[in-house]
Amino acid sequence: MEINKNMFKPDTEVKKVTLFASFIIILSILLVGSISYIITEKEVVNKLKSKDLATIADAISSKIDGRIQRAQETSLILAQDPEMMHWVVNGERDIVQQNNVLQRISQLTSGMDYSNSFVVSNLTGHYWTETGQIIDTMSPTDPDDQWFYRTLAAKQRVSIDIDYNQERKDTFVFINAIMGDVNKPLAITGVGLSLKEFSRHFEAFKYGENSHLWLIDKEGNIYLSNDLSHNGRHVIDFLPKEVTKAFLATMDQEISSNQEYKNNQGQLVDLISYPLASTDWLLLVEIPRNETVAFLNTIKLNTLLASIIVLVSITFFFIFVSRNLTDPYKKALQLNQQLEEQVAARTQELSEKNQKLMDSIDYAKRIQEAILPSNHKLNTFFKDYFLLWKPKDLVGGDFYWSKRFDKELLIAVGDCTGHGVPGALMTMITISVLNQIADEETKADPANILQKLNIFIKETLNQETKEALTDDGLDIGLCYFNGEDTMVFAGAKSSLYIKANENIQIIKGDKKSIGYVRTEKDYYYTNHTLEIKPGTLFYLTTDGFLDQNGGSNANSFGKKRFIEIINGSYQKDLSEQGKVFLNELLNYMGDESQRDDITVMAFTFDLFGREEESCRYIEKS
Repeated sequence: MEINKNMFKPDTEVKKVTLFASFIIILSILLVGSISYIITEKEVVNKLKSKDLATIADAISSKIDGRIQRAQETSLILAQDPEMMHWVVNGERDIVQQNNVLQRISQLTSGMDYSNSFVVSNLTGHYWTETGQIIDTMSPTDPDDQWFYRTLAAKQRVSIDIDYNQERKDTFVFINAIMGDVNKPLAITGVGLSLKEFSRHFEAFKYGENSHLWLIDKEGNIYLSNDLSHNGRHVIDFLPKEVTKAFLATMDQEISSNQEYKNNQGQLVDLISYPLASTDWLLLVEIPRNETVAFLNTIKLNTLLASIIVLVSITFFFIFVSRNLTDPYKKALQLNQQLEEQVAARTQELSEKNQKLMDSIDYAKRIQEAILPSNHKLNTFFKDYFLLWKPKDLVGGDFYWSKRFDKELLIAVGDCTGHGVPGALMTMITISVLNQIADEETKADPANILQKLNIFIKETLNQETKEALTDDGLDIGLCYFNGEDTMVFAGAKSSLYIKANENIQIIKGDKKSIGYVRTEKDYYYTNHTLEIKPGTLFYLTTDGFLDQNGGSNANSFGKKRFIEIINGSYQKDLSEQGKVFLNELLNYMGDESQRDDITVMAFTFDLFGREEESCRYIEKS
């Protein structure tokens, strides 16, 4: 079939349609852009007032607080230094101690970005500096020394003082710490920050080119500013009287606030007041509005440029369509078919990768279940028991473990870091280590086993220092049964619940977990020795059961409900209690998803060696 090429040549009507369509589109873009700009400007200003200004002030105050708090901590370290205290008490006569003390305060100045450091004895009055020299002897009649006696009289462990030091010929922000009893101080020690240097730090904290930062007291006096010329003046010299009175009236409330006003040039300015946690000062941040919303000008310009680009692009597009595309519908179908084929191919690829991943995880699940004690083995250990083991995913970080020594038995329930595959890897490492360190020598000492486990985990994962790349570990409760009438329990952030007759007893484990960086390598765990009476029930659980959220307010299940289940069902067989625990948990969860791995084990002891199989309730999922 011969195609008439003239039918695809643009004519006057096509040009008219092209121009009209372009005009309508560009008009729509301008209209939408203008409306969007107005709405955006309104929302930006609302967000600025309600959130962003407070966030800016919080960020700046955090930096300032951090600087001051670091200096406070350094001053306290000096004040609590045993060797320095001994040197002061002995009248500064020990030369060896003197050299060590002076070297220490000198290193603080050179190594931690302080202008100076010092120690002033209340016994001798000597003012020692980081240079190792006595630059002054305190005298109650010397006006320059009144800071010393004010600090002693205030009886505050740490205080901040801004003072001109005649001997140093500069004004400093001094962080003073009292050595010894505040009622009978031995000395005052601390560090100093040059006011000029601190103002330079303020300059770095500024938000925008024309903003100002002021640290003021409750009367409005400026102690520190990013502009040195403002220091020592009153804030009313730089702000309208009405604005100054308004925020000074709210200072006692110790809350952040923000106001807006127009400066002498008629520009809107935002003023944020924010209390400092480290002092009783108030941070004032003055930011011109045009600096915080400057990006709106960019939006306006971009909208205009976008309109021009779209107009030109659409014009060329219509011309191209009218001249070159003879069958746009067919082209669209071909393009759609290509896209569908690409999507189908990618979907198939993702499906295959997902299947391989699920196969690997399923195999990991079988491996994890294989290293856990079997139902048959648990049946031979206890007179009665139940086990509720519910990983959040196919595999998890919760585990239970046992090891038998003739009539004696070790049984544990643990919760490793995380869940899923990472948690499962931690359980395999932990079980392997437990199998190694639990032997004839250590079996009767669960606390010793936990101590060795802590050492092995920290060494295995290279978590012996704070610079470790990982920080993983576990919580665990470990019980030893001697086969007769005695049990020993040790726990690492895990408790043992005991139900005997009408009473319930909770044996709390130690507060340190196993293996984490913050747990000391030589940390000692505690043994709790218990005499077992006939019918006594024991319960071990991980925090996944207690922390599961649910109910009308999505609160955690909690220990109180856990104990209520025990008190309400303890007269049943443990195999029946397991069903009660599971049903109570599921009813409480409702539509909430499981948030962590869950393990609960309950058991009671009888004579070992029975081989008969009895009905046991075990939940594994």
